Amino acid sequence: MTSQGFSVDLHVKLLDEQVVERAKARGLDAIVYAPHFVRLPQVRERARRFSDDELTVYPGRELFTGTWQHRRHVLAVGLEEQIPDFLTLSGTMAELRRQDAAVLVPHPGFLNVSLGRDDIERYRATIDAIEVYNPKYLPHHNRRARQLADDTGLPGFSSSYAHLRRTVGEAWSSFEGVFDGVATFAEALNSGVPR
Repeated sequence: MTSQGFSVDLHVKLLDEQVVERAKARGLDAIVYAPHFVRLPQVRERARRFSDDELTVYPGRELFTGTWQHRRHVLAVGLEEQIPDFLTLSGTMAELRRQDAAVLVPHPGFLNVSLGRDDIERYRATIDAIEVYNPKYLPHHNRRARQLADDTGLPGFSSSYAHLRRTVGEAWSSFEGVFDGVATFAEALNSGVPR
């Protein structure tokens, strides 16, 4: 933990030695490894394999909901069981509630792959945070995301949304406290821990 708090890149799509090395060089305490279409046991095993005393890797999943043409992405941290992709949005949200997972909205209102204002308002009680800064966004996307978080009263988070090794740690969120495992971190996200 640095003087700025416990720093976490909340959305990283790839994980290998270079990713870990870059995350450490950026001063991160943890990353959330949340790939598409990888089963939860594999995500957990990979996260365990790349965690060490300097960097914790929390397993997560970016779930696809709906049909391919009308998909919405939801980022989950602290899953107990696999949730299949392409369930309805309501079915996915019900399962996330049942598991008491932390539910994050990546890239809100972005193209056809994210939750919009109506979805966020409908599932406000289930959602724990909205991504308010993503370096892949254009400036107006970040402004719109921050406004959406302000309007709904949901906490914000930043992430690199890294699909490439060189972008890991380009953005992160710093939290008060230290979290010794994914369950503790998910609980902190559920409770809106200061960041």
